[in-house]
Amino acid sequence: MRHKSTVTFQNKQAEETKNQGFFQPVSPVKKKKLTEENDDWLITYSDAVTLLLAFFVLILSVSEISQEKFEYITQGINKELLERENYKSPLNDLHESLFFVFSSNNINPDEALTKGDNFLKIELPSELLFSSASSELSEKSKTLLSNIADRIKLFPLDNFRVEIEGHSDDEPIHTTRFPSNWELSSSRAISVLKVFILRGVDNNKLKAVGYADTRPKVPNRDVNENPILENQKINRRVEIMIVKEFNQKGDMNFYL
Repeated sequence: MRHKSTVTFQNKQAEETKNQGFFQPVSPVKKKKLTEENDDWLITYSDAVTLLLAFFVLILSVSEISQEKFEYITQGINKELLERENYKSPLNDLHESLFFVFSSNNINPDEALTKGDNFLKIELPSELLFSSASSELSEKSKTLLSNIADRIKLFPLDNFRVEIEGHSDDEPIHTTRFPSNWELSSSRAISVLKVFILRGVDNNKLKAVGYADTRPKVPNRDVNENPILENQKINRRVEIMIVKEFNQKGDMNFYL
């Protein structure tokens, strides 16, 4: 009987030791705490997702603003282009007027006139204006130049200048009046300038200069240094340039 009581007591003690050791069941409170610790990664994950969502929303917002700015700029450019299309440049008016002058004088306007955004160039062969080695204008050439000057005179020159350039070929000239092509080309440019002044073109806007043979349109000679007569004829010319002026800062004054 005593032996049985001893065994019962030992079994009971072992059971208590078991309950207090590794085999002790987890209490509901501790189980909840462990579960919360294991769920911490979910919080980090949700934070990352939230940050990514905020980032994409920010990118979308910036894209929408950029799109609005782009549309605004595009509309402004289209408006500007439309206004420019509807606006008729004074250079266009002068070009059309001179086109008629040259056509009436049996001169090819496409060869005589070159128009750019900021200039209009009138090119006249020297043979049309002068005799060989001379700067004296013929009566016919004076009439043509007077018609050109009359058209330019009607042109608003506030922001433009008129440059008259004399050009020669590379054949040297040695006369009492023209010791070189510099004197010849300069004298021819001045002869044209005088007609313009007589016709009432503002002389404050006029300029005459001779370039001799320093600015040929085409080569005067071939590779063997033989003269190309047709090219030399092309290079003997007078050019009248109507050009937009620059202000003191170097910016161009546009006529509007």
